[in-house]
Amino acid sequence: MLVSQVPAFKEYWYAVAYSSDITDKPRPARVLGDDYVLWRGTSGLIGAAIDECPHRGSRLSQGWVEDGALVCGYHGWSFAPSGACERIPQNDPEQPVPPRARALSVLVEERYGLVWICPGMPRAGIPELPEALDPEFDLIHEIMEVWRASAPRVIDNALDVSHLAWTHRNTIGDSSNPRMNNMKVEREGDTIRSRVSYISRLTPEQRRNTGLTGDFTTRTTNSQLVQPFVFRDVMEYENGLRHVLFKTATPVDDEHTLFCQFIARNDNPDEAKRQEIITLDRRIQAEDKELLEQIRPEFPLEVQTEMHTRTDRMTVEYRRILAELAQESSLVPPDRTWARPFVEAARAAAQPKA
Repeated sequence: MLVSQVPAFKEYWYAVAYSSDITDKPRPARVLGDDYVLWRGTSGLIGAAIDECPHRGSRLSQGWVEDGALVCGYHGWSFAPSGACERIPQNDPEQPVPPRARALSVLVEERYGLVWICPGMPRAGIPELPEALDPEFDLIHEIMEVWRASAPRVIDNALDVSHLAWTHRNTIGDSSNPRMNNMKVEREGDTIRSRVSYISRLTPEQRRNTGLTGDFTTRTTNSQLVQPFVFRDVMEYENGLRHVLFKTATPVDDEHTLFCQFIARNDNPDEAKRQEIITLDRRIQAEDKELLEQIRPEFPLEVQTEMHTRTDRMTVEYRRILAELAQESSLVPPDRTWARPFVEAARAAAQPKA
């Protein structure tokens, strides 16, 4: 499976930028192979639309923002954050702007310091990540970058705890302790939860990070697939520290993913500790990135295609969820012949009357 083959993926919300990145300068974004433009209008309102002017198809992201409206750099048409065209400079001032002269806007919202868009009609809201809004936790944004890996591969990696001992043997893993203990996996609808404990090596960085002493610790992780491309993990330590990890994998196209990671901590880290945490976590994710970018983007949905062990139960359930979404899509005729009468009727209605 490639992400472009599953239309249902367009019915979810995706993180595309930090809120601070959206200013009065147009910013392009790409989701599931389609190009969008975002900008901040008056009163801080964000606009998001297909990155194509309805006039002559130029990239709206090549324009600029003026008085809160996005101005197309080709002919100067101006668009409000709603997508409505406010001005066509070539027309007489008293001539009304045609209602059809509008940018194709998409749903956009801000939450957790991120900007989210939904390309289609959402089947679910923006993912609920409670600790990201909890005043008892400090929210720390760590990574937002494009990886040359498919989004399902990125999330599959997050759900796969057993790779830590090997892929991360130079940071937090310990290949002499590869076993996962007391694993429990449950699924409810499109949500998967697991709880598992394992032995993790405590480097000097990790000791400063967690406040623990010694060479090893038993870490318990409570992982959750929140939505097909959103992951949450609550890590528990012996000293009461709760380290909450969030990952979003926005599918740019079949082969690229906008990877975003942020964390929530309940130990009130100062600025120096925050920077050390970010540095370590970026090293850990760089180990994942190096490995994932060498794996083909096609993601197998048939459980029998690959070999699985008992520690793969969470990732097996992930394949089943994606397979169900792909099956939904396969129920729609691929050539959309059922829509032809409606299209022809719309074209006839648009013809000038004699």
